Amino acid sequence: MNHPRSNQRAFTLVELACVIAIVGVLATLAVPSYQKVARKAESTACLSNLRQVGIAVQACVSDNQGRYPLIETDPTDPVYPAEEGARSLYDTLEPYGITQRTLQCPADLRNNNRFAEKGSSYEWRPFIDDEPSVNPEIFGRWGTRVVRPSRFRLVIDVDPVHSGRQNRLYADGSVRGY
Repeated sequence: MNHPRSNQRAFTLVELACVIAIVGVLATLAVPSYQKVARKAESTACLSNLRQVGIAVQACVSDNQGRYPLIETDPTDPVYPAEEGARSLYDTLEPYGITQRTLQCPADLRNNNRFAEKGSSYEWRPFIDDEPSVNPEIFGRWGTRVVRPSRFRLVIDVDPVHSGRQNRLYADGSVRGY
C-alpha cells in the first residue's frame, strides 16, 4: 500500500541548524552592546545619586549658616575628634532626604562594593569642611587659595568603577564623569 505524499514542507535538519547558528551569531553580537548599555545605565543612576546628594548638601549648607558641614570621609578611621561633631555622609544628610540606597553606586556594588565596607560608595572631599559655601578657601602647599565652586569636587566615586572613570559632584551642584 502506497501512502500519498503530504504537500506539507518541513524544515530539514540543515535548515534548522542554519537558523540556530544565525540566532547564536546575533546573540553573540548583542551581548557586548547590552553590557555597554548596562554600564551606561549604572553610570546614569550614579550621576542621579550624586545630584540628589548635591541638593541635600545645599540644604544642609543653608541650615548651617552658609557653611559646609564637618563630614567624616571614613567613619571607621576618623579624622576629627569626637567633640567636633563630625558625622558620616549618611548621618549628616539623612535629615535632608538622603537614604542608604542613594549612597549606593550600582557599578560599585557590582565591582569593589565599597558600600558594604564603608557605608557609602561615595567619598566626601574634606578640604572645605566648615568653610563658607561662598568663596571657600583651600589650604595647600603654597598657602591658602579660593577655588571656584564649579572646579571643586565635593563628592566622588571612591573607585573609578565606570569603565575606569569616576563620577563627581562639584560644589556648584553640577555632576560630571571623568
